[in-house]
Amino acid sequence: MNELKLRIESLLQQLNERVFEKEHVVALSLLSAVAGESIFLLGPPGVAKSMVARRLKLAFRDAYAFEYLMSRFSTPDEIFGPVSISKLKDADTYERIVDGYLPSATIAFLDEIWKAGPAIQNALLTIINEKIYRNGQFSIRVPLKGLIAASNELPAQGQGLEALWDRFLLRCLVGGIEDMGEFDRMISSTDETEPVVDEQLQITGEEYVRWEKEIAAIKIHYSIFEVIHALKDGIEQYNRQVQNEGGISAPLYVSDRRWKKMVKLLKTSAFLNGSDTIRLSDCTLLSYCLWSETEHMEAIEEMVAAAIWKSAEGYLLNIKGLEQDIEELKDCQSSEHSLRELNDPGIQVVDTYYYQVEGVRMRERLLIFASDYRHLDKTGKLFYLHKDKYKANCCILKKYDSVLHAKVPRSKIYTLKRGTRSVYINNYEYHLMCYENCPPPPSEPEPEDLGMKYRSVTEALKRMEKDWNELLAAETEYYENHLFLSGKQRLLMRRMLTYQKNNIERYKNELNEMADAYRKENQEYKVERPEDDLFTGA
Repeated sequence: MNELKLRIESLLQQLNERVFEKEHVVALSLLSAVAGESIFLLGPPGVAKSMVARRLKLAFRDAYAFEYLMSRFSTPDEIFGPVSISKLKDADTYERIVDGYLPSATIAFLDEIWKAGPAIQNALLTIINEKIYRNGQFSIRVPLKGLIAASNELPAQGQGLEALWDRFLLRCLVGGIEDMGEFDRMISSTDETEPVVDEQLQITGEEYVRWEKEIAAIKIHYSIFEVIHALKDGIEQYNRQVQNEGGISAPLYVSDRRWKKMVKLLKTSAFLNGSDTIRLSDCTLLSYCLWSETEHMEAIEEMVAAAIWKSAEGYLLNIKGLEQDIEELKDCQSSEHSLRELNDPGIQVVDTYYYQVEGVRMRERLLIFASDYRHLDKTGKLFYLHKDKYKANCCILKKYDSVLHAKVPRSKIYTLKRGTRSVYINNYEYHLMCYENCPPPPSEPEPEDLGMKYRSVTEALKRMEKDWNELLAAETEYYENHLFLSGKQRLLMRRMLTYQKNNIERYKNELNEMADAYRKENQEYKVERPEDDLFTGA
């Protein structure tokens, strides 16, 4: 962990002193402030939303906080300061005295934000987005780092609040304390004072400016673009589904401005966590940025999870490419078997199931199952000589199995290879009985080098496993010690990483089974007996 991350971690620990189940909200508020963005807290009264803003103020050295409870009767004077009577009288200029009001604040908390009138809302638009307040004929740059707005409801539809709502990049649900132990500690606590934050941990104005430049330099790996592309596709698909259902649910809308700000938020998260590049774990924070209605939240979480998984599988690991290679390998293996099974119409079938081997020094007919012959190749397979008691003057070459046929003497075990309308027995060629005036044998395409294909896919799988183990180690350490992730988000990353590890193990087992079957199928057997002894005494 680098020094900055340790410092931010210590800062959060002090900010969260005597905070009960709101640590994550405080962390998100600090993240939004460092990114220069605003956060909206949705929750009922009495769940410590204002406390979050007061704690956030302590993160900045020499900070001034402005806090106000909105009502429909609130006036711009109460938020932005009263009009200067002296300047109006002496200089005929309309200016407000902003000292002590929102335009002079480092951190601002506006409760019941949606009750503000149009004049207040319009002024907030430029303050939040551009950090500029138009005071009369002048524009002043405000020192605002972060604005926290709160309400127990979302903005009403058709009231012209869409632009203001869009300004809040992070949107977070805040509820009551669920853990009974935490609840008991809260109600028994008597200390209501704010914690004392070490001045060395507080963020100075000079640092804030320098950090902005360093955050802008954080790299974006292409896998992060893949996450965003997948999310855009997911949102479009969700909206099509909503449209097909007759608009029962509200569609999702994410402006280009929000996408740009989201990337800056991810950069800030990576920076404060000591990374020079946005990581997949940072992308889980996007679930706070994309929903507009509470009914969207579950769908958004699923979209974010799916997008991260897709990026990890597709770009980082190319799992789909590996799956395709394995399927192609299966097809090649099947094709190779199919080639061996091609029926040659010129070879005469006898007794329904057999081919007859010609030219052997035997008193009996020598037969081989047509299906066994078609499975022969150039490598050599073991067969044994069987005297068929149900067929007079007939011996059959049958496939040898060392377990099933352990009692067969070695003198009756032979190595067979396939020829052109012939069979090689211990490297000596014997032709098969064919029909008169049969057509030339069909040409067989040259089989692919499956051995090389197996080696190629195996090497690809080894590289993937190596890459994934490196990613697993790095990403696990990153998300486990992440400053801004919830327990649910850590669980998502843990499940994803574990799933992919199990996936790779499954591919390894599947490939090993295929390779083992291939080796057995293509095992070469040496000829141990000379041809002169073939079939003698049979």
